[in-house]
Amino acid sequence: MFGSKWFAALGLAALCSLAAHGDALANSKTMKIGNFFPDNHPVNIALRDTFKKEVEERSNGEIKVRLFPNSMLGGEEKLYNAVRGGTIEMAILGNIMENEVDHVGIIQLPFLFKDYAHAQAILNGPIGEKLVADMSTKTGLQPLAYGVQGFRVIASNRTIASMEDFKGLRLRFPGIENMVAIGQSLGANVTPLPITEVFGALEQKVVDGVENPYPNIVASKWYEVVKHVLESNHVFTPNMYLVSDKFWNSLTPEQQEIVRTAARNASDHEWKLLIESEARDKKVLADAGVEIVVPDDAFKQQLVDAVSASYESFYSKRPSAREIVEQIRAEQR
Repeated sequence: MFGSKWFAALGLAALCSLAAHGDALANSKTMKIGNFFPDNHPVNIALRDTFKKEVEERSNGEIKVRLFPNSMLGGEEKLYNAVRGGTIEMAILGNIMENEVDHVGIIQLPFLFKDYAHAQAILNGPIGEKLVADMSTKTGLQPLAYGVQGFRVIASNRTIASMEDFKGLRLRFPGIENMVAIGQSLGANVTPLPITEVFGALEQKVVDGVENPYPNIVASKWYEVVKHVLESNHVFTPNMYLVSDKFWNSLTPEQQEIVRTAARNASDHEWKLLIESEARDKKVLADAGVEIVVPDDAFKQQLVDAVSASYESFYSKRPSAREIVEQIRAEQR
């Protein structure tokens, strides 16, 4: 039925297909992505379900994605150094680079954002681009998208219902200058610790409490040790999707667009998941016997007043930040 020429042609086509597949494999790149969040955190769900899927499918397998959640490659500082050094291709980080990048620290100035909608609109717009304009120059990292950790609250081993309750309270804050200053302004004894050490420090009573967004408190199970939360919402913390310039510059323009688009889609997915999860997280805490204190207007104003000096301190080192803050506040209305 089929002649020898047909079989020869079929064999040649198969060989060409195998050769093309072999070339694709030979030219494939692997993105190792590290973060310090638990597997079930919205950022890792978004990375698995959106980023990895889109990058691998749209690149036709030319880019493989390997995920390393839950501090498998180290805590935030180690991840920061690793992605800057190019030993991993991408990391999801908070504001650890704020001392090096001129304006990114603005994001974590206290009581700056009204709500999630306000924060997302600012970060995904022209102001968000301005905040990381010098990221590559200062750190060797390419910012792809803003994810979300959330508004920070304070989980502690005793009720905080007034400013007096901060006195003598040993609170873990991240070791970032502005964050330490905020904790001290509240009147707490600030203990900077890597996030990986928090559970043990709470359990052994090295610290009395920790401030972090609700999803981190629940995912890290800190509520098993401390049973009181002050819903202060004192600082909004983003996630930063950051790729090493070394890896980024090895990609073709088409591959760069695939990775950037996937990062933005993953961050959108992450925002949606996190906002939806906050009510569930509060229920988990309530079911575990955690007391949640929502400050009344008077207490909230006392919190705002206590940390207001951090703005002038920030401006003294970065005068151009004042105008950006005013632009962000103008968008609250």
